[in-house]
Amino acid sequence: MYDVVKPLSKYLQFKSVRIYDVIFTLHSKCTVVILLTCSFLLSAKQYFGDPIMCISDAKYMDYVNSYCWTMGTFVLEYTDWKYKQLQLAYYSNSTYDEKREIAVRIAEGVGPEKPDQTERVYLRYYQWVIMVLLLQSLIFYFPSFLWKVWEGQRLKELCSEIGNAILPDEVYNLKKKMLLRYFTADYKDVHFCYVARYIFCETLNFTISVVNMLVLDIFLNGFWAKYVKALSAIPHYDWNRWNVMTSQVFPKIAKCHLGTYGPSGSMNTWDVLCILPLNILNEKIFAFLWCWFMIMCIMSGVNLIYRYVMIYNPAFRMQLIYSRTRSMPRACIRNALSDFSFGDWFVLFKVSRNINPVLFRDLMQDIYEKYNPKKSMDLAI
Repeated sequence: MYDVVKPLSKYLQFKSVRIYDVIFTLHSKCTVVILLTCSFLLSAKQYFGDPIMCISDAKYMDYVNSYCWTMGTFVLEYTDWKYKQLQLAYYSNSTYDEKREIAVRIAEGVGPEKPDQTERVYLRYYQWVIMVLLLQSLIFYFPSFLWKVWEGQRLKELCSEIGNAILPDEVYNLKKKMLLRYFTADYKDVHFCYVARYIFCETLNFTISVVNMLVLDIFLNGFWAKYVKALSAIPHYDWNRWNVMTSQVFPKIAKCHLGTYGPSGSMNTWDVLCILPLNILNEKIFAFLWCWFMIMCIMSGVNLIYRYVMIYNPAFRMQLIYSRTRSMPRACIRNALSDFSFGDWFVLFKVSRNINPVLFRDLMQDIYEKYNPKKSMDLAI
Protein backbone atom coordinates (compact mmCIF):
# COMPACT_ATOMS: atom_id res chain seq x y z
CA MET A 1 0.00 0.00 0.00
CA TYR A 2 2.84 2.41 0.82
CA ASP A 3 4.32 1.82 -2.63
CA VAL A 4 1.02 2.96 -4.15
CA VAL A 5 0.75 6.23 -2.20
CA LYS A 6 4.50 6.95 -2.05
CA PRO A 7 4.48 9.06 -5.26
CA LEU A 8 1.94 11.39 -3.60
CA SER A 9 4.51 12.37 -0.97
CA LYS A 10 6.58 14.09 -3.67
CA TYR A 11 3.64 16.39 -4.36
CA LEU A 12 3.79 17.59 -0.73
CA GLN A 13 7.50 18.35 -0.73
CA PHE A 14 8.38 21.99 -0.07
CA LYS A 15 9.70 23.85 -3.08
CA SER A 16 12.66 26.21 -2.93
CA VAL A 17 10.30 29.03 -3.93
CA ARG A 18 6.81 28.95 -2.37
CA ILE A 19 4.09 30.48 -4.52
CA TYR A 20 1.23 29.52 -2.13
CA ASP A 21 0.52 30.49 1.43
CA VAL A 22 -0.19 27.89 4.15
CA ILE A 23 -3.98 27.73 3.75
CA PHE A 24 -3.73 27.57 -0.05
CA THR A 25 -1.31 24.65 0.37
CA LEU A 26 -3.62 22.82 2.77
CA HIS A 27 -6.58 23.31 0.46
CA SER A 28 -5.09 22.56 -2.94
CA LYS A 29 -2.28 20.16 -2.08
CA CYS A 30 -2.95 18.37 1.22
CA THR A 31 -6.64 17.86 0.40
CA VAL A 32 -5.76 16.41 -3.00
CA VAL A 33 -3.34 13.93 -1.41
CA ILE A 34 -5.92 12.93 1.23
CA LEU A 35 -8.63 12.32 -1.37
CA LEU A 36 -6.33 10.32 -3.65
CA THR A 37 -5.11 8.24 -0.70
CA CYS A 38 -8.72 7.47 0.28
CA SER A 39 -9.55 6.41 -3.27
CA PHE A 40 -6.50 4.11 -3.34
CA LEU A 41 -7.56 2.56 -0.04
CA LEU A 42 -11.06 1.84 -1.29
CA SER A 43 -9.76 0.33 -4.53
CA ALA A 44 -7.23 -1.94 -2.76
CA LYS A 45 -9.18 -5.18 -3.05
CA GLN A 46 -6.33 -7.25 -1.62
CA TYR A 47 -6.67 -5.45 1.74
CA PHE A 48 -10.44 -5.11 2.13
CA GLY A 49 -11.89 -7.89 -0.03
CA ASP A 50 -14.74 -7.75 -2.52
CA PRO A 51 -16.96 -4.65 -2.39
CA ILE A 52 -20.10 -6.81 -2.07
CA MET A 53 -20.78 -10.39 -0.94
CA CYS A 54 -24.29 -11.84 -1.14
CA ILE A 55 -25.66 -15.05 0.35
CA SER A 56 -26.64 -17.48 -2.40
CA ASP A 57 -25.84 -20.91 -3.82
CA ALA A 58 -22.24 -21.31 -4.86
CA LYS A 59 -23.11 -21.81 -8.55
CA TYR A 60 -25.04 -18.50 -8.61
CA MET A 61 -22.60 -16.55 -6.43
CA ASP A 62 -20.94 -14.49 -9.17
CA TYR A 63 -24.23 -13.71 -10.88
CA VAL A 64 -25.94 -12.59 -7.67
CA ASN A 65 -22.99 -10.43 -6.60
CA SER A 66 -22.79 -8.78 -10.01
CA TYR A 67 -26.55 -8.21 -10.21
CA CYS A 68 -26.87 -6.69 -6.72
CA TRP A 69 -23.78 -4.52 -7.24
CA THR A 70 -25.04 -3.27 -10.60
CA MET A 71 -28.73 -2.80 -9.83
CA GLY A 72 -28.25 -1.63 -6.26
CA THR A 73 -29.14 -2.95 -2.84
CA PHE A 74 -31.60 -1.35 -0.46
CA VAL A 75 -32.38 -0.95 3.24
CA LEU A 76 -35.68 -0.33 4.97
CA GLU A 77 -36.58 2.97 6.54
CA TYR A 78 -39.43 3.27 9.00
CA THR A 79 -42.14 5.73 7.93
CA ASP A 80 -44.44 5.08 10.88
CA TRP A 81 -43.76 7.34 13.89
CA LYS A 82 -44.06 4.47 16.35
CA TYR A 83 -41.38 2.41 14.65
CA LYS A 84 -39.04 5.38 14.42
CA GLN A 85 -39.35 5.77 18.17
CA LEU A 86 -38.73 2.05 18.68
CA GLN A 87 -35.65 2.29 16.49
CA LEU A 88 -34.16 4.84 18.86
CA ALA A 89 -35.58 3.20 21.97
CA TYR A 90 -33.76 -0.06 21.23
CA TYR A 91 -30.46 1.68 21.98
CA SER A 92 -31.68 3.57 25.04
CA ASN A 93 -33.81 2.85 28.09
CA SER A 94 -36.74 0.81 26.83
CA THR A 95 -38.85 -2.13 27.83
CA TYR A 96 -38.09 -5.72 26.94
CA ASP A 97 -41.13 -5.95 24.62
CA GLU A 98 -40.04 -2.86 22.69
CA LYS A 99 -36.56 -4.28 22.23
CA ARG A 100 -37.93 -7.64 21.15
CA GLU A 101 -40.18 -5.98 18.56
CA ILE A 102 -37.34 -4.07 16.96
CA ALA A 103 -34.77 -6.84 17.40
CA VAL A 104 -36.40 -8.98 14.73
CA ARG A 105 -34.29 -6.98 12.30
CA ILE A 106 -31.05 -8.67 11.27
CA ALA A 107 -29.23 -5.34 11.14
CA GLU A 108 -29.96 -1.64 10.97
CA GLY A 109 -32.39 -1.23 8.05
CA VAL A 110 -32.65 -4.97 7.35
CA GLY A 111 -35.74 -6.90 8.42
CA PRO A 112 -39.27 -7.80 7.32
CA GLU A 113 -41.08 -5.29 5.16
CA LYS A 114 -44.35 -4.00 6.59
CA PRO A 115 -46.93 -2.17 4.46
CA ASP A 116 -47.37 1.51 5.36
CA GLN A 117 -44.61 1.22 7.99
CA THR A 118 -41.43 0.75 5.96
CA GLU A 119 -40.13 2.00 2.63
CA ARG A 120 -37.15 0.97 0.56
CA VAL A 121 -34.10 3.24 0.35
CA TYR A 122 -31.95 2.09 -2.55
CA LEU A 123 -28.17 2.30 -2.25
CA ARG A 124 -26.37 3.02 -5.48
CA TYR A 125 -23.88 5.63 -4.31
CA TYR A 126 -21.27 3.01 -3.39
CA GLN A 127 -20.70 2.37 -7.09
CA TRP A 128 -19.56 5.97 -7.43
CA VAL A 129 -17.59 6.62 -4.22
CA ILE A 130 -14.14 6.06 -5.73
CA MET A 131 -14.97 8.13 -8.82
CA VAL A 132 -16.43 10.90 -6.66
CA LEU A 133 -13.23 11.03 -4.57
CA LEU A 134 -11.13 11.21 -7.73
CA LEU A 135 -13.37 13.95 -9.12
CA GLN A 136 -13.10 15.86 -5.84
CA SER A 137 -9.30 15.65 -5.97
CA LEU A 138 -9.32 17.15 -9.48
CA ILE A 139 -11.66 19.95 -8.42
CA PHE A 140 -9.59 20.80 -5.35
CA TYR A 141 -6.43 20.75 -7.48
CA PHE A 142 -7.89 23.11 -10.09
CA PRO A 143 -7.14 26.42 -8.22
CA SER A 144 -3.55 25.29 -7.70
CA PHE A 145 -3.18 24.43 -11.38
CA LEU A 146 -4.82 27.71 -12.41
CA TRP A 147 -2.49 29.75 -10.20
CA LYS A 148 0.58 27.95 -11.55
CA VAL A 149 -0.44 28.91 -15.08
CA TRP A 150 -1.22 32.53 -14.16
CA GLU A 151 1.80 32.97 -11.90
CA GLY A 152 4.17 32.18 -14.77
CA GLN A 153 7.13 31.40 -12.47
CA ARG A 154 7.51 35.10 -11.64
CA LEU A 155 8.55 34.41 -8.04
CA LYS A 156 10.98 31.72 -9.17
CA GLU A 157 12.72 34.18 -11.46
CA LEU A 158 12.89 36.79 -8.70
CA CYS A 159 13.86 34.53 -5.78
CA SER A 160 15.87 31.64 -7.21
CA GLU A 161 19.22 30.93 -5.53
CA ILE A 162 18.76 33.51 -2.77
CA GLY A 163 16.75 31.59 -0.20
CA ASN A 164 19.78 30.14 1.60
CA ALA A 165 21.07 31.50 4.91
CA ILE A 166 24.55 32.09 3.47
CA LEU A 167 25.03 33.59 0.00
CA PRO A 168 28.20 34.33 -1.99
CA ASP A 169 28.92 38.07 -2.22
CA GLU A 170 28.69 38.04 -6.01
CA VAL A 171 25.23 36.42 -6.01
CA TYR A 172 24.13 38.63 -3.12
CA ASN A 173 25.00 41.92 -4.85
CA LEU A 174 23.77 40.81 -8.28
CA LYS A 175 20.36 39.69 -7.02
CA LYS A 176 19.93 42.77 -4.83
CA LYS A 177 20.51 45.06 -7.82
CA MET A 178 18.11 43.01 -9.91
CA LEU A 179 15.38 43.17 -7.26
CA LEU A 180 15.94 46.89 -6.70
CA ARG A 181 15.62 47.56 -10.43
CA TYR A 182 12.46 45.44 -10.57
CA PHE A 183 10.64 47.05 -7.62
CA THR A 184 11.52 50.61 -8.63
CA ALA A 185 10.18 50.07 -12.15
CA ASP A 186 6.53 50.67 -13.04
CA TYR A 187 4.76 47.29 -12.93
CA LYS A 188 1.58 48.45 -11.23
CA ASP A 189 -0.76 47.07 -13.91
CA VAL A 190 1.08 43.74 -14.03
CA HIS A 191 1.08 43.42 -10.25
CA PHE A 192 -2.62 44.36 -10.07
CA CYS A 193 -3.45 41.44 -12.38
CA TYR A 194 -1.12 39.23 -10.34
CA VAL A 195 -2.80 39.88 -7.01
CA ALA A 196 -6.31 39.92 -8.50
CA ARG A 197 -5.76 36.43 -9.92
CA TYR A 198 -4.35 35.16 -6.63
CA ILE A 199 -7.35 36.45 -4.67
CA PHE A 200 -9.65 34.92 -7.29
CA CYS A 201 -7.97 31.54 -6.72
CA GLU A 202 -8.39 31.93 -2.95
CA THR A 203 -12.06 32.80 -3.45
CA LEU A 204 -12.36 29.75 -5.68
CA ASN A 205 -10.89 27.64 -2.87
CA PHE A 206 -13.57 28.84 -0.47
CA THR A 207 -16.35 28.36 -3.04
CA ILE A 208 -15.19 24.83 -3.83
CA SER A 209 -15.13 23.95 -0.11
CA VAL A 210 -18.70 25.12 0.47
CA VAL A 211 -20.19 23.71 -2.75
CA ASN A 212 -18.37 20.41 -2.17
CA MET A 213 -20.05 19.95 1.21
CA LEU A 214 -23.49 20.77 -0.19
CA VAL A 215 -23.14 18.42 -3.19
CA LEU A 216 -21.74 15.62 -1.03
CA ASP A 217 -24.70 15.99 1.31
CA ILE A 218 -27.06 15.45 -1.64
CA PHE A 219 -24.98 12.57 -3.01
CA LEU A 220 -25.09 10.70 0.30
CA ASN A 221 -28.74 11.51 1.08
CA GLY A 222 -28.47 13.87 4.02
CA PHE A 223 -24.95 12.85 4.95
CA TRP A 224 -23.93 15.82 7.12
CA ALA A 225 -27.03 15.98 9.30
CA LYS A 226 -26.70 12.30 10.19
CA TYR A 227 -22.95 12.44 10.69
CA VAL A 228 -23.16 15.36 13.10
CA LYS A 229 -25.18 13.11 15.40
CA ALA A 230 -22.79 10.21 14.79
CA LEU A 231 -19.68 12.25 15.60
CA SER A 232 -21.33 13.71 18.70
CA ALA A 233 -21.54 10.14 20.07
CA ILE A 234 -17.76 9.58 19.94
CA PRO A 235 -16.78 11.78 22.95
CA HIS A 236 -19.35 9.87 25.06
CA TYR A 237 -18.18 6.46 23.78
CA ASP A 238 -21.77 5.78 22.71
CA TRP A 239 -20.88 3.25 20.02
CA ASN A 240 -24.43 1.94 19.74
CA ARG A 241 -25.62 5.38 18.61
CA TRP A 242 -22.58 5.64 16.32
CA ASN A 243 -23.56 2.36 14.65
CA VAL A 244 -27.20 3.41 14.28
CA MET A 245 -26.39 6.78 12.69
CA THR A 246 -23.54 5.62 10.43
CA SER A 247 -25.54 2.60 9.27
CA GLN A 248 -28.21 4.97 7.98
CA VAL A 249 -25.59 6.41 5.62
CA PHE A 250 -23.25 3.45 5.11
CA PRO A 251 -25.14 0.20 5.83
CA LYS A 252 -22.91 -2.85 6.30
CA ILE A 253 -25.76 -5.28 5.52
CA ALA A 254 -28.43 -4.64 2.90
CA LYS A 255 -31.15 -6.45 1.00
CA CYS A 256 -31.37 -7.28 -2.67
CA HIS A 257 -34.31 -8.59 -4.70
CA LEU A 258 -33.73 -10.23 -8.05
CA GLY A 259 -36.04 -12.14 -10.31
CA THR A 260 -35.45 -15.39 -12.19
CA TYR A 261 -37.66 -17.44 -14.47
CA GLY A 262 -38.45 -21.08 -13.74
CA PRO A 263 -38.83 -23.93 -16.25
CA SER A 264 -42.50 -23.06 -16.87
CA GLY A 265 -41.81 -19.39 -17.44
CA SER A 266 -43.06 -18.21 -14.06
CA MET A 267 -41.04 -15.51 -12.31
CA ASN A 268 -39.39 -16.29 -8.99
CA THR A 269 -38.18 -13.54 -6.66
CA TRP A 270 -35.05 -14.06 -4.61
CA ASP A 271 -34.71 -12.19 -1.33
CA VAL A 272 -30.94 -11.96 -0.88
CA LEU A 273 -28.90 -10.64 2.01
CA CYS A 274 -25.71 -8.78 1.04
CA ILE A 275 -22.70 -7.63 3.02
CA LEU A 276 -20.97 -4.37 2.02
CA PRO A 277 -17.48 -4.65 3.57
CA LEU A 278 -16.19 -1.36 2.16
CA ASN A 279 -18.77 0.59 4.14
CA ILE A 280 -16.79 -0.19 7.29
CA LEU A 281 -14.00 1.83 5.72
CA ASN A 282 -16.31 4.39 4.12
CA GLU A 283 -17.81 5.46 7.44
CA LYS A 284 -14.34 6.16 8.88
CA ILE A 285 -13.07 7.90 5.75
CA PHE A 286 -16.08 10.20 5.45
CA ALA A 287 -16.08 10.95 9.18
CA PHE A 288 -12.52 12.23 8.75
CA LEU A 289 -13.37 14.03 5.50
CA TRP A 290 -16.37 15.68 7.19
CA CYS A 291 -14.06 17.24 9.78
CA TRP A 292 -11.40 18.09 7.18
CA PHE A 293 -13.84 19.80 4.79
CA MET A 294 -15.36 21.76 7.66
CA ILE A 295 -11.90 22.95 8.72
CA MET A 296 -11.09 23.90 5.13
CA CYS A 297 -14.31 25.92 4.85
CA ILE A 298 -13.57 27.84 8.04
CA MET A 299 -9.89 28.41 7.23
CA SER A 300 -10.61 29.49 3.65
CA GLY A 301 -13.25 31.93 4.89
CA VAL A 302 -10.94 33.38 7.55
CA ASN A 303 -8.17 33.66 4.94
CA LEU A 304 -10.43 35.72 2.68
CA ILE A 305 -11.20 38.07 5.57
CA TYR A 306 -7.48 38.34 6.28
CA ARG A 307 -6.82 39.15 2.62
CA TYR A 308 -9.43 41.91 2.51
CA VAL A 309 -8.00 43.42 5.70
CA MET A 310 -4.69 43.60 3.82
CA ILE A 311 -6.35 45.42 0.92
CA TYR A 312 -8.09 48.10 2.98
CA ASN A 313 -5.56 48.59 5.79
CA PRO A 314 -2.20 50.07 4.67
CA ALA A 315 -0.97 50.20 8.29
CA PHE A 316 -1.43 46.45 8.56
CA ARG A 317 0.54 45.92 5.34
CA MET A 318 3.33 48.10 6.66
CA GLN A 319 3.40 46.09 9.88
CA LEU A 320 3.79 42.83 7.94
CA ILE A 321 6.81 44.21 6.08
CA TYR A 322 8.22 45.58 9.34
CA SER A 323 8.03 42.09 10.84
CA ARG A 324 10.41 40.96 8.09
CA THR A 325 12.88 43.85 8.68
CA ARG A 326 12.84 44.62 12.40
CA SER A 327 16.13 46.50 12.43
CA MET A 328 14.78 49.12 10.00
CA PRO A 329 12.81 52.06 11.45
CA ARG A 330 9.08 52.11 10.80
CA ALA A 331 9.28 55.60 9.29
CA CYS A 332 11.78 54.40 6.70
CA ILE A 333 9.54 51.46 5.75
CA ARG A 334 6.54 53.78 5.49
CA ASN A 335 8.44 56.12 3.16
CA ALA A 336 9.82 53.22 1.11
CA LEU A 337 6.28 51.88 0.55
CA SER A 338 4.65 55.26 -0.05
CA ASP A 339 4.64 54.83 -3.84
CA PHE A 340 3.71 51.13 -3.77
CA SER A 341 0.27 50.00 -4.88
CA PHE A 342 -1.32 46.98 -3.20
CA GLY A 343 -0.17 44.79 -6.10
CA ASP A 344 3.43 46.04 -5.72
CA TRP A 345 3.28 45.41 -1.99
CA PHE A 346 1.84 41.92 -2.46
CA VAL A 347 4.65 40.81 -4.78
CA LEU A 348 7.21 42.38 -2.44
CA PHE A 349 5.73 40.50 0.53
CA LYS A 350 5.80 37.24 -1.43
CA VAL A 351 9.47 37.88 -2.24
CA SER A 352 10.22 38.58 1.43
CA ARG A 353 9.07 35.07 2.35
CA ASN A 354 11.33 33.40 -0.20
CA ILE A 355 14.67 35.20 0.08
CA ASN A 356 17.40 35.65 2.66
CA PRO A 357 16.13 37.97 5.49
CA VAL A 358 19.33 40.03 5.48
CA LEU A 359 19.07 40.50 1.73
CA PHE A 360 15.48 41.63 2.07
CA ARG A 361 16.38 44.14 4.77
CA ASP A 362 19.12 45.60 2.55
CA LEU A 363 16.70 45.66 -0.39
CA MET A 364 14.20 47.69 1.65
CA GLN A 365 17.00 50.05 2.65
CA ASP A 366 17.97 50.54 -1.00
CA ILE A 367 14.33 51.15 -1.98
CA TYR A 368 14.04 53.76 0.75
CA GLU A 369 17.24 55.50 -0.42
CA LYS A 370 16.05 55.36 -4.05
CA TYR A 371 12.82 57.20 -3.27
CA ASN A 372 14.20 59.42 -0.47
CA PRO A 373 17.80 60.35 -1.36
CA LYS A 374 17.88 63.53 0.73
CA LYS A 375 16.52 61.87 3.85
CA SER A 376 18.95 58.98 3.53
CA MET A 377 21.85 61.48 3.28
CA ASP A 378 20.60 63.28 6.39
CA LEU A 379 20.43 59.99 8.27
CA ALA A 380 23.97 59.18 7.17
CA ILE A 381 25.23 62.56 8.47
